[in-house]
Amino acid sequence: MAKYSLSSLQQFVSGFEKQPFWIGLDVHKRSYYVSLLRNDGQHTTWVTTASPASFTNQILHLNINIAAVAYETGPTGFALARVLESAGLRVIVAAASRIPRSVTAGAKCDRLDCIKLADYTSRGMLKPIAIPTADEEAHRALLRRRHNLVDSIRRSKQRIKSLLLFHGVNEPKEVTGWSGQAKEVLLTLPMEPGSQLTLESYLRELTFHQTELRRVERELRQLIASTKQNQSAQYLQTVPGVGPTVSTTYVLEMFCPERFNRAEEVASYLGLAPMVHHSGGRTPRGRLVPVGQKRLRSLLIEAAWMWKIKDPTAAELYNRLLARSGVAQKAIAAVARKLAIILWRLLIEQRPYRIAVS
Repeated sequence: MAKYSLSSLQQFVSGFEKQPFWIGLDVHKRSYYVSLLRNDGQHTTWVTTASPASFTNQILHLNINIAAVAYETGPTGFALARVLESAGLRVIVAAASRIPRSVTAGAKCDRLDCIKLADYTSRGMLKPIAIPTADEEAHRALLRRRHNLVDSIRRSKQRIKSLLLFHGVNEPKEVTGWSGQAKEVLLTLPMEPGSQLTLESYLRELTFHQTELRRVERELRQLIASTKQNQSAQYLQTVPGVGPTVSTTYVLEMFCPERFNRAEEVASYLGLAPMVHHSGGRTPRGRLVPVGQKRLRSLLIEAAWMWKIKDPTAAELYNRLLARSGVAQKAIAAVARKLAIILWRLLIEQRPYRIAVS
């Protein structure tokens, strides 16, 4: 693939300035692989430095009608998309899992990838995802750091239990529920010196993650305390069973609830929409597709159990679904889907939840 050459590009677009062009990008840390698709189906490709401002200036200097610029999600985030949008260009950031793939294996390289993206864009085959603002993306980054620390604490506790099991040390009752005395009790267990040092290392690791989690949670509360998201989170917490963690995660991960037109779109985004496979006269059976907001979906299912206990309407829905399917997991997933839709409506309407009175 040739490097950027203004003269060759101007020659490629000459005579087609009023016709639509589509751009496909394969975005990397240090370089962008670019495909420019002309209205007659001809491509030209080049590679340029990974600089959103520089790339935007390059294509604007061509003075052509750019119908859309497309690239797939990845570790480089949305900085490029925001710069392109600020320049008045239509940007499509497509989820990597939703980009059409060839049934049979074929050649793959950066040049072919950007060409395919340009082709798919010109045919309307790419569905864009929402692009968060820099502020929204920063809030989500801190929220996801909080979730990562929760995972790290769980893994640290599991390592400690695995160490005890491996060395044949009986697990004290304080460790089962991780009471406040668990660390002190663990340090008194009779173990070989090397195993004791390993245990102490694991405990220091656990203490660090717990301290960092408390700090991040405090900073997250302070960060959104004076924003609209804080008021929205308060509305969500009026639903029985929905606490600060679920409400904050829902608000920040949804970040623009107005972009959803139907409840089905919300369920699909969260990975709570059942997929139906119906063939011939067989009864279709739905299952949840493991895509979407996995962390938020997990939190919603946990909240659904509490909602079922505290709200008679949710309990009635759960019992009806359980009687129909006979599987508690299916019933609670459907209750979580209903809960997610209710939370979405509360965000849209900016109001508290009202428990139905029989």
